[in-house]
Amino acid sequence: MAFSDHDIYRIFLNSRPQIQRFLHQRIRCADTAADLIQDIYLKLMLLKPPPSSEIEVRAWLFTVASNLSIDHIRTQKRRTELLDQYLGDETDIDHSEAPEQIAEDRDQLQQVQSALAELPDQCAEILYLSRVEGLSHAEIARQLKISTSWVEKQLARALNHCRLAIER
Repeated sequence: MAFSDHDIYRIFLNSRPQIQRFLHQRIRCADTAADLIQDIYLKLMLLKPPPSSEIEVRAWLFTVASNLSIDHIRTQKRRTELLDQYLGDETDIDHSEAPEQIAEDRDQLQQVQSALAELPDQCAEILYLSRVEGLSHAEIARQLKISTSWVEKQLARALNHCRLAIER
């Protein structure tokens, strides 16, 4: 006998404290663990076909929690790598940079921000998923339910748009 949506949500609510502890132990941040709990709650409606036992529901909940925590850790690692790549170590920064260079850098940053704001939503999302989240073209295509070639075209469009904005 399959569980009803009401039963599944009840099991989720009863399991929530254990799932939250599990997430907190993995990612070491109570706020992020709470955010991921909300993501799990939103994914409950994707649970098809309905499980036939409480054990199956709990197993699914912990599997999703595990996957979300892994995704979060990967994203954080990717962000750290990008920050290190583009900003470097604090010891690499020349604090005596000329005011003209600082103004030029700010102008360039503002140009890139303006260029990003001009991008269509999907194009900007593809750029974000690729460059910040570190997802492959195939992963982005699956997540957005579009073709890989469309991801490649939109990514090229976004990068070209930003490059042109800087060159102006």
